[in-house]
Amino acid sequence: MDETTFWRIVEDAGAPDKCSPDEQCEAIVAALADLSKEDLIAFENIRHRLLGRLYTWPMLKACFIVLSYVSDDVFEDFRHWIILNGKERYLSAMTNPNNLVNFIKVDDPIEEITGEPLMLVVEDAWEGDIEDIEEHVAIPKVPDIDDDWPPKSGLRGEFPELFDKYWNEEAIRKIHGDA
Repeated sequence: MDETTFWRIVEDAGAPDKCSPDEQCEAIVAALADLSKEDLIAFENIRHRLLGRLYTWPMLKACFIVLSYVSDDVFEDFRHWIILNGKERYLSAMTNPNNLVNFIKVDDPIEEITGEPLMLVVEDAWEGDIEDIEEHVAIPKVPDIDDDWPPKSGLRGEFPELFDKYWNEEAIRKIHGDA
């Protein structure tokens, strides 16, 4: 399996603006179910590589703007959700996270933007011991993001459209307290 096949499988399963991530991932599992162990390993390696490419300081800040919160798990789910949007949107977001504003089509980003189900598609498709797959998966090292968190004005300046549409002061206060 190569990246072209990976993207075909993801995109043939739908997109988060057409179905839920759960429904999309069920379709991905169905597409993976008859593939060889080697193809499943390749799918996982590609998923991890694509996920790692999105592990950037700008993407982390964009995640916070959209979801009003960030943690390791939230950031990983957010990046998986971007992958579920397909290759064109993935590349657009990777080029400039402010481009996310062009394809987020949800009423409640905090509740609806999640790509967590993508983490389990190979496990759900594989009928053997998942360790037989996992031992062959190369997980890239995540880079250190060692920078100071910008003030609100800095976030607005870097991601103007995303900030204007998704910055939610009330949610931030509720999640983080009035600190």
